[in-house]
Amino acid sequence: MFKDAMWLVKKEYQYQWRALVASFTASLLIGLFVGIVLAGSSDRGFDDLSIDMNHFMADLIIFGMVPGFGTFFMARPYLSYRNAKENPYGRRMAVLRSLPIPVSVLSLSRMILMVTTLLIMSAAFMGMIGVALFIMTNSHFSTDEFFIFALTWFGFALAVGGINPCIEYGMTGKMIHIIPFIYIGLLVIIELILKVYGIGIVETVFQSANHIGWPLAFLSIVFGALCLVGWNQLLKKRLVNRDYL
Repeated sequence: MFKDAMWLVKKEYQYQWRALVASFTASLLIGLFVGIVLAGSSDRGFDDLSIDMNHFMADLIIFGMVPGFGTFFMARPYLSYRNAKENPYGRRMAVLRSLPIPVSVLSLSRMILMVTTLLIMSAAFMGMIGVALFIMTNSHFSTDEFFIFALTWFGFALAVGGINPCIEYGMTGKMIHIIPFIYIGLLVIIELILKVYGIGIVETVFQSANHIGWPLAFLSIVFGALCLVGWNQLLKKRLVNRDYL
């Protein structure tokens, strides 16, 4: 089953290589921008990273972009609402469902595609942030702290990114543009709550990475993996019940 799923993933990358390259390039640029912003926020290390930082801007970019890194966010359906309404992902799944391929293989292939894409985009995004932080600041940033933060972020990205295959292949095309607004709305609510305490999500995670250490990253990855299993089961159920004709 895994071999068949990987074959489908390979075909998907071959089919969408332009969107992959565009998304990877965008991830590099976004990561560079965020790294410059963070590097200019503090020169005294992770504990003081929140000084003079716009909490909302940092949280919106670093955590608001999380779902997008699990898919080809520069593909046409994500750039054009009109194209998304034509439901290209649903039509592609309709073709796959007409073939003698088990639903479990189809579901697994979509999740593997999401995870591998997330790995690629995360490497570009976090890599550029790391380059900016370690080159453009005068402080001696701990490599361990940065990797703990990156892995903690990745665990969260796994948990949230698993929704992408469910949206693309289990819902109508227009939901590609609607769900992100709901996600951002929830993020804004969390931001408003945290504002009462004068802290931000990025600041909190950086400080937790410093004080808790590697157990934080481990727990985040485990949480993300468990959520991924749940998303896979949800997608499998949706593929069985949805009428693609």
